[in-house]
Amino acid sequence: MSEIVNNEIHSASPRCDDWLVSIMSPERKEPKISTIPRVPSMFRKIQSNKDCYDPSVVSIGPYHHGEEKLMEMEKLKDTYARQFAEDTKIPIQEIYNAVEAVAKNVKDCYIEDSTKNLDNQQFARMMFLDGCFVVQFLFCLYQQPENLEMSRHDAALVTKDLFLLENQLPFEVLTKLMSFRKLDRKAWMKILTDFCDQVRASPAGTELKEKITKIFRGLQKSLTIRNPQGIAARDRPADAAHLLELLHKQFCSGTIVSENAEKSSSKNNSQMNWYRYYPAEELRNIGIHFKPSKTDLFTDVQFKRRWLITRSLYIPPLRIDSSTKSLLLNLVAYEACLNKSRVTSYVCFMDSLIDTPRDVQVLRSKGILLNTLGSDEQAAELFNQIASHLIPDPYAYIQVKSSIEKEHRKVIRKWVAMWLRVYFNSPWTFIAFVAATFTIILTAIQTYIALFPLKDR
Repeated sequence: MSEIVNNEIHSASPRCDDWLVSIMSPERKEPKISTIPRVPSMFRKIQSNKDCYDPSVVSIGPYHHGEEKLMEMEKLKDTYARQFAEDTKIPIQEIYNAVEAVAKNVKDCYIEDSTKNLDNQQFARMMFLDGCFVVQFLFCLYQQPENLEMSRHDAALVTKDLFLLENQLPFEVLTKLMSFRKLDRKAWMKILTDFCDQVRASPAGTELKEKITKIFRGLQKSLTIRNPQGIAARDRPADAAHLLELLHKQFCSGTIVSENAEKSSSKNNSQMNWYRYYPAEELRNIGIHFKPSKTDLFTDVQFKRRWLITRSLYIPPLRIDSSTKSLLLNLVAYEACLNKSRVTSYVCFMDSLIDTPRDVQVLRSKGILLNTLGSDEQAAELFNQIASHLIPDPYAYIQVKSSIEKEHRKVIRKWVAMWLRVYFNSPWTFIAFVAATFTIILTAIQTYIALFPLKDR
């Protein structure tokens, strides 16, 4: 069949180039999708986000291996490998041999151009040192902090670097190394998921709330609030290929598209893409209340109606710090490589709510945002920068956006909400309103009596 197609092309145009023939050839190789891809070039071209994709202190894997600014941490990798062998009481050669066997199977996880200058032995050495570094860092972070051998500042930078898309190590290598510590799979997974929890930390409330949360943490796990299918997300991380993918799976379970979204949009496709976006302050002014979601899933955005006039928009809480931008951008880049859009749609939705620092203040006052980055203006700028070149899934949160649009069109409700906000915003405004109303009533009664005095009987 291929010969017939090729003959047809040549007969149609005697000067036909070989590349046209190659297009129709069944042997043409499709581009290989790597398990650990690079950040798409269109993201790297955005100058304001450029530094968020490159490691600050440590390189993991081949993409940034050997960069001069990261050489200082290479010394610590040797130290961590020695510590790892001493802690496990297993000959370091035996550990290396095990990693070398695994390394042969994971080389294809990376883009071929990044490993072509590394022979199998060099690649195995890199997997061994990088793997020992990651495993020893996590183990010391949670069980032997006295052996961390780095400052808190450096530990924070290492943590940020370990969640970069181009700084990932296949879990096959990490799992093989962790098996030497005689930890069962459950204990190893707990370290990984706790590490993800630490990075995706939600805004903390009062100290009392934190204590209550710790007490009931075990109960929450048993109730499984993370996954609507009834399977705890932290019990399923074995499916992840690397640490960033684990983070994505852990906080993006569920769906951002309603079951009937495509059906409803097909009936009225012209309106589906025309939902307007309203900033948080404007939504508050028309009576929509903001509340933090009960889970920290990026997919857990809901609009709920309660009683006659209460309308609430539930949004997963988020802590904004110096690593937030890098974390969100790398999750977005990961999704771009795999045609996913959960975090991308979340970032775009948050950007639609945040136009000015006043919008950040509204969300911050409701416990949805904890801004440790600096001013509210910086937080607003962060979301505006991240989302400026993103295209969300048009079906994402479609029911939420539809509900917001309907509420915004209810003019009478706007008046009622504004009246309630002005006169019932605090006890003092309420007392002043009651006093003023009472005074008006008394004045009216007094005026009536003056005009129409009561007759004595």
